[in-house]
Amino acid sequence: MIWYALFFIVPIGFIIYYSFGTKDTTQLLPVDLTNLTTSNYSNVFDATFFQVFKATIRISITATLLCLVIGLPVAYLAAFKVSERWKAIILAAVVVPSFTSFLIRTVAWRIPLAPNGTLSKWLVDLGWIGPNGIQILETTTAVQIAIVYNYLGFMILPLFVALDRIDVRMREASKDLGAGRVATFFSVTLPLAGPGIIAGVLLTFIPMCGDYVTATILGGAKGNMIGSMIASQFSGAQNWPLGAAMAVLMIGAVLLTLAVGALLVWLLPRAFSLFAPVAERVRARSYARSAQAVEHGSAQTKLPFDPIVALMRTWAVLVMVFLFVPILLVILHSFNRSTSFTIWSGHTSLKWWSELFDGGSAWAMVVRFAVIIALAFVVRMVLTRTTSIARRRLNWVGPIGFAIAVVANGLLTDWYRDIFDFAGIGDAIRNSFIAALGATIIAVIIGGLAGVALARRPGRWATVFMAVVFLILVTPEIMDAIALATWFPRIQDIPVLGYPFTEGLGPFNGGVNKLWVGQSLYASAVVTLIVRARLAGLDESLEEAAADLGATPSRAFRQITLPLISSALVAGGLLSFTLCLDNAVISTLISEAGSTTFPVALLGATRSTIKPFWGVGAVILFAITMAALAFVAVVLRRSGSSSSDIAATLTGS
Repeated sequence: MIWYALFFIVPIGFIIYYSFGTKDTTQLLPVDLTNLTTSNYSNVFDATFFQVFKATIRISITATLLCLVIGLPVAYLAAFKVSERWKAIILAAVVVPSFTSFLIRTVAWRIPLAPNGTLSKWLVDLGWIGPNGIQILETTTAVQIAIVYNYLGFMILPLFVALDRIDVRMREASKDLGAGRVATFFSVTLPLAGPGIIAGVLLTFIPMCGDYVTATILGGAKGNMIGSMIASQFSGAQNWPLGAAMAVLMIGAVLLTLAVGALLVWLLPRAFSLFAPVAERVRARSYARSAQAVEHGSAQTKLPFDPIVALMRTWAVLVMVFLFVPILLVILHSFNRSTSFTIWSGHTSLKWWSELFDGGSAWAMVVRFAVIIALAFVVRMVLTRTTSIARRRLNWVGPIGFAIAVVANGLLTDWYRDIFDFAGIGDAIRNSFIAALGATIIAVIIGGLAGVALARRPGRWATVFMAVVFLILVTPEIMDAIALATWFPRIQDIPVLGYPFTEGLGPFNGGVNKLWVGQSLYASAVVTLIVRARLAGLDESLEEAAADLGATPSRAFRQITLPLISSALVAGGLLSFTLCLDNAVISTLISEAGSTTFPVALLGATRSTIKPFWGVGAVILFAITMAALAFVAVVLRRSGSSSSDIAATLTGS
């Protein structure tokens, strides 16, 4: 609670406070708070801001509805119409692109949308468009397409979890009572999936409203969104009071839109109830006809081919293709012979891989890693066969071997620079790993303990704490970023609290410590929900039995509770790592010289011609993310989780 108060509640409070100040660039904090005024709120509603504001809400609402319409058939198919094996395949096909770097996925859309790109030339040759090619890039349409793509997976997952938890007997009972397929869907399935729809809307609409990256990369002047406009007021114009007023109004608009949506959800069932007598008569007639058909032996048998299921399968395949095409284009264009990442030359080449990497240093590092890790497994095998040590107690040999390999390659030296011919990219990738690792450690500690407390020590405090966690999850990331960007200069004047952010800690500078704090907020909230959900579904009898046998609370926690939540901690930690590794919004606004991460460097590169070696770096991060997700799946599978359980864990439900 102290951590969230210090780095979330108080900074957000100062943003609200700054919105009543006036611009004063002569001060370190360019805000004059001596004469408070509400003029910033009236200045916000000029023609430019109001147009961008309306466009942002329109794009977000449209994208949310599109994600719901596109994702619902896929979630329905996975929940009810396929085997467990195909369910796992569909969920994996949704998870993999959804947890791939947000920035990389957004940059990838510059490839098919480029006016002189391969797709554009192909459509011109077919005569489907004019000779000028596709004119979508740097427009609202490009932003709309990319936003739907980026958030579609976060709509499908909670929808699937909600649908998968519906008792099949409810649907069967509806059909036994004479309801047809459509009536069962609207009267039983859809209402029971309400929590998943609400979760999907929250996970998509709110971050869409504060989206900063998509508008910056694909929007241009015509596709500007409120998130990038707010960021420009803080980082460019140095008009903190106006930017703060914009941010406060954005939060108000988001909450108002959600309130209107909740009101509509509340009103629709009551409106439909007016037609209940008509629906009841139709249902009675349908039931009478089916009963008469059964009585005369003319009831139709179920067809082996169901056209609706076939249509849903076709739709799911098209959605999967839509999700994977940009990622495959990034991989392909990393081998592009051209000097442009977005324009395909027609020929593959290893030119940019060899220019980005120093082959000799890179292969030497790989060989050292392979040899040391192989030796670790040989040691494990020898100890297992020659001693009485149980195999499960030697599971630590592999991680220790990996740690030794990292140290042997010189983590604290310049090996990460030696393998890169472009040292700046090496620095950026290293900083991304350091920032993500530190934020993940903080998130696992805070989120793990908070999740245990919420599940095992509920009380009035839990309501307040869950409200704060909910606020963290629903606050657009751009709001967190500007709040921290304005809070750190103020906190640096406090000797004890400000020291880590000015002088740094050990080998890490203050900028890295700021990234740890900023990226840990959302990640720790995710870990909290995952651990809480894991413990909420487990019986407390084991922990109570340990206490009855004389175990102290600390010993019961170490020997009983911690093993029970270990899979949730690993899953939450790896999810936090992938989210933090990709973070661009917070990193852009609070990183300093010497702490620039790969997403920040790539975002800066998009302002000019993007070289294909950025695609090489993107492929590396993609491979690391896939390895982390695969490890999450293995850990959860070994803990007895099914595909449905894994999806529920990823959504924190």
